[in-house]
Amino acid sequence: MFKDWQLAMMEDYGLTDTNTGLINRVARRLAESPNDTIETDEFRSACLSSGVDPDSFTGSDLAELQRKLNEIT
Repeated sequence: MFKDWQLAMMEDYGLTDTNTGLINRVARRLAESPNDTIETDEFRSACLSSGVDPDSFTGSDLAELQRKLNEIT
């Protein structure tokens, strides 16, 4: 079994299928973008290439995504 800190690290890097893990997975993909602003098409592409349904994002998920992007970029 994994220890709590290992699970937290996996979630932080988007390696889990928890809500936070999925958001972090997309954030890490978007952080690779050379663009300062993320357009809808780029967001959707990052989601799909990360195995995340872009239509499943709520307002609070988008706020969390922005927070994570600010943290890692």
